[in-house]
Amino acid sequence: MEILNIAVGGFANVGKVKLSLDKFNALVALNNYGKSNVINAIEFGIDFLKESIEDKSKMMALRSIIPINKHIDKNPYSFEVELLTTFQNEDCIVSYGYSFDWIKNDNKGKQIKEEFLKIKTIKPDSKYKAYIKRNTREGKYMSSPTGRCDKKISVKKSELIINKLSNFDDLFYSDVIEKIVKLDIVYIDTLQHPDRLFRQINTKVVKTGYSLSMPSTSDVGYFIYSLREKKSDLYEIFEDSVKSLLNDIEDFEPVELDFKKEVKFDSEKVELPLDFPEKLYDIRVKENNNNQQSSINSLSSGSQKIFYILALTIAAELNNVPIISFEELENSIHPGLLQRLLMILDGLTEKTKIITSSHSPYLIQYLDTNKIKIGIPNSEGLAIFKEIRKSKFSKVVKIAEDEGISVGDVIFDRVIECSSGDYELLNELCY
Repeated sequence: MEILNIAVGGFANVGKVKLSLDKFNALVALNNYGKSNVINAIEFGIDFLKESIEDKSKMMALRSIIPINKHIDKNPYSFEVELLTTFQNEDCIVSYGYSFDWIKNDNKGKQIKEEFLKIKTIKPDSKYKAYIKRNTREGKYMSSPTGRCDKKISVKKSELIINKLSNFDDLFYSDVIEKIVKLDIVYIDTLQHPDRLFRQINTKVVKTGYSLSMPSTSDVGYFIYSLREKKSDLYEIFEDSVKSLLNDIEDFEPVELDFKKEVKFDSEKVELPLDFPEKLYDIRVKENNNNQQSSINSLSSGSQKIFYILALTIAAELNNVPIISFEELENSIHPGLLQRLLMILDGLTEKTKIITSSHSPYLIQYLDTNKIKIGIPNSEGLAIFKEIRKSKFSKVVKIAEDEGISVGDVIFDRVIECSSGDYELLNELCY
């Protein structure tokens, strides 16, 4: 399964934003513009799919994200996703979406307005066939391969049809429904404090072996150790990637510290149903100019961050996570390293899509134009993101040469000009 497009709207200051996803995608804009709101709107929409009816109702009343911008304060929240997947032994495009009204005065609103599921093959001229149709009055679904989308289904105001159909085990498109309700996004917003990434804390979950599941922040060392133990080929790629980015590191190795193995008491000879493990995981690092190894926590925050980003990206691909998002990927990383990091990340993923928010001109300079969405300032205060027209990129390069600055600086200069009301050039460059 691969996400092709995702669209969200009616969330905070997000009117309507559609992202056509490449393997790597950057939302680039000025500070305090709406980059994080777009990513949060995507995360919200995916989380909404998984919640109970009661929790969905609560999400429709979350004060911090209900639009109060006067230009969209009446807009419903909307979520749409387009997937490339296999259905009935054919490669197909699945389009699913829903919208709901936020809570209104007198406790009105808080209801699903629309929901749809459509599927078509990737063959030329193939047309979508409806499998779910829903409005505020009624909901319908397709119940058999030879039928139409006309079987009525009773759903509550804050209930999605797709959640109800996920309990119909004999439904012929249940595998498609399962893929949608299990959509996931990993949102990494801890990169502002890279020095905390490998500060392992006690976990409430007992680990009796090694796991390649998506790790939490404090479990990245455990994941890297597990990667070496269970996927040596991927660990070698991880190791080579780190060393190619951090030339001052001579070598490194993940280690497991087993406290119970180090300390034994004669009284502990009873056979137990579960002997609680007490293990910590570290990465020992030998730097070129140091006379001995040290913990990864002794490295600079930028170096720790590179270990962390590479590990999380590999974990996302291993766990079939459709989207992983990094907030301000460039923090603590030298611009020269950033370019190489972007190239390595692009090679580490196949189905997982990476989204990063940024206010760095270097990302524009280093990425293909089709991977960049530029935040366009506007008089309505809405988060609007557009792509650079490929046919106009040569003009951007010419302006950069004439002004003696980078392509990224040209774009940011024009964004700043937009803030003062001059939209002409940026509107010409973007669509």
